Amino acid sequence: MMTEPEATLDPQFLSPADASALFEALLSEVQWDERMKARKTACFGQTYDDSGVDYQLVPMHPRLAPLCEAISVRLGFMPTNCLLNYYESGRSSMGFHSDATHNLAEGTGVAILSVGAERCPSFRSKTDPELTVEYPLPHGSLFYMSQGTQDHWLHAVKKTETDDSRISLTFRHILTPEELAVRRSR
Repeated sequence: MMTEPEATLDPQFLSPADASALFEALLSEVQWDERMKARKTACFGQTYDDSGVDYQLVPMHPRLAPLCEAISVRLGFMPTNCLLNYYESGRSSMGFHSDATHNLAEGTGVAILSVGAERCPSFRSKTDPELTVEYPLPHGSLFYMSQGTQDHWLHAVKKTETDDSRISLTFRHILTPEELAVRRSR
């Protein structure tokens, strides 16, 4: 049994100044989708289905392309999708869930760049619900979860008392529909 998620944290992936500049730019430049009650979202790159909200293929935002390059260097895979979650305050949250992995390139997972208020994603073991782990994600940090983490753990962003906002940029290498068809035919 895994006693903690297969995950890594780089608390200073972006400098505080670069993280603040990114946060402000995304707030002003991104058109936020308000279909979800608990948070606002935006999606760039390959199509993605998140909690029943279907996002269409949209070119990668110019601010995200250099981040994809940096993640490729750091983690060894080039993201083809970036889903942004905008938590306007601590009252914005996300319940326990596991991310889909059927559409991810093999050997990749989910990279999360956190800018704005520090939040602590909570992890709960699927086999032992009493086993929980939290990871504080400071401003400018990069957190990486392997595909195996999704198999064995649920994760959530619980409500807090803060009035400060946060943007979570989740990077994935999602396969194209054609690549998925090839995978299914094997």
